[in-house]
This record gives sequence, structure tokens and C-alpha cells, in this order.
Amino acid sequence: MLNGLQVRIEITSDADYAARLDVHHGARRWVYGIDSNEIATLIDGFDDEGRVDDPREPEWMREVFVQLGVDW
Repeated sequence: MLNGLQVRIEITSDADYAARLDVHHGARRWVYGIDSNEIATLIDGFDDEGRVDDPREPEWMREVFVQLGVDW
């Protein structure tokens, strides 16, 4: 990314959305559903201990979606 942060992105199919986007950084992972209007919705979050009940999105996540051309 522009600020030097490295993330891994996986884009896969999903039964409920046009696509599913997983963003990995370190031991954390955020899972988004992308609808047909290219709008992302946070579905789930995980850390090194498993699923996070109330995942918080880091501020740099906006840059990920800007670079992908997806509204967030």
C-alpha cells in the first residue's frame, strides 16, 4: 500500500454476496462481503486466538478499499 503497510488480500466467491474479501495483516484477518454495487460490509474478524466478537477496523483499511475501487 502507499503507506508501506503490507497486507494479503483474498477474493473468493460467496453465496450471500457478489464476492468475499479477506484482508490479512499479521495475525489478524477481516472478512468483508462485497455486494453487486461494489460496497463492502464487514462480516467477521479474527485474531491469533480465533473469532473476534466486535472486530474493529484499522484506519488504514480505507486505503485498501480505495486501491481496490470498492466503497466502504
